[in-house]
Amino acid sequence: MDVAEGEAGRAVKSVGGSGREVFNVVGCMSATPDHPATCRVLVVDPALGEQALTELTALKGLGLVPTVNLRRVTDPALRSRIEADWDTVDFDGFAEEELARRLEDEGRGYQALKCRAGIPLTRNVLERATAEGLRRRLVLVGRAAAGSDTFDHAAAQRLGVAIRTTPGANAAAVAELTVSLMLDALRGIARRDRALRGGSWSAAVEGLPASSLDGARVGLVGSGAIARRTAELVRPFGAEVWVFGSPRFTPQRAAGWPGRRVETLAELLAGCDVVSVHVPASAETDGLIGAEELRLMRPGSVLINTARASVVREEALDRALRDPASGPRYAAVDVFESEGTGFSSVLADNPYCTLSPHVAGMTRAAMRTASHRLVEELARFVKETGLVCVWGGGGPG
Repeated sequence: MDVAEGEAGRAVKSVGGSGREVFNVVGCMSATPDHPATCRVLVVDPALGEQALTELTALKGLGLVPTVNLRRVTDPALRSRIEADWDTVDFDGFAEEELARRLEDEGRGYQALKCRAGIPLTRNVLERATAEGLRRRLVLVGRAAAGSDTFDHAAAQRLGVAIRTTPGANAAAVAELTVSLMLDALRGIARRDRALRGGSWSAAVEGLPASSLDGARVGLVGSGAIARRTAELVRPFGAEVWVFGSPRFTPQRAAGWPGRRVETLAELLAGCDVVSVHVPASAETDGLIGAEELRLMRPGSVLINTARASVVREEALDRALRDPASGPRYAAVDVFESEGTGFSSVLADNPYCTLSPHVAGMTRAAMRTASHRLVEELARFVKETGLVCVWGGGGPG
């Protein structure tokens, strides 16, 4: 369980009459027949489409009364339906100050937060959301996605805020785009399209015959669910798969994989025609592939990054792609150091790189699965901690 006990006093352990340990989450006000408790959840961005209504109803069923942020709900009909049934707000969930202020909610506070996107859940936001003066203190954060690198986990642990995510829910979707980007990089689909639209047939057929996954050696950096699904997808194309995984990726675990385990990153980079990155953002993976590593890659090879921008340095990749003597000849990137409305990247004008706006996991099927799994995770937390709240008919107060 992720709930921290002690310093912040958020989770208090006692022994019930049956002798088993019972956890009461202090952030949820005690309920009495005369004063029913209301556990409030701020839904920073609900699930897409009709799934949003299913998700909100499920949260209510857990005793978490939603207040829904409509900023990213673009369908007018859906907005109206949400407004008819739930309390709503409208704010920029990516703005740290706005997020903190909404969680404080003029002293009323929230016990839970749900999001899809990588919102800035910083130490400042967490401290303000768990401040002593609030009627309700944040104890639970759920993100319907695999990563949470925009969250301050150390602060969350110190303050007794549990974090739940949905690793693996988008594995098929990310692997699917990964293979699409591999094919684009090898076959030049996007750049040939641009050349034809510009009226140049000769530019469109430049570089033929093209490379192919058939007979290629594909190296996967990472050994999680996305990497495995990618391996399963490229094998039918006729590709050979090499895998460099985490320390947990032992020979025993690799035995059932559709690929060969290699001992070092250098061996994989030097031996593969296509290198695809599938590791989370962490201190260990920060700058994992920089200028030195790129020089190890085969001449004319391809690099795909659908993982995290911090793993492959954009500046180093840009320089390597522009240098005919370097290893990688082409790249495709779905993740950037600066994203959203403030997007900028040195790769933006690099003719040897296809750019994708961090959408690898954004399919309807993947987002529906992530929503379902997150509700299951939150339900498990409620059951494990004894976070049981009664919805007072008057709504959140």
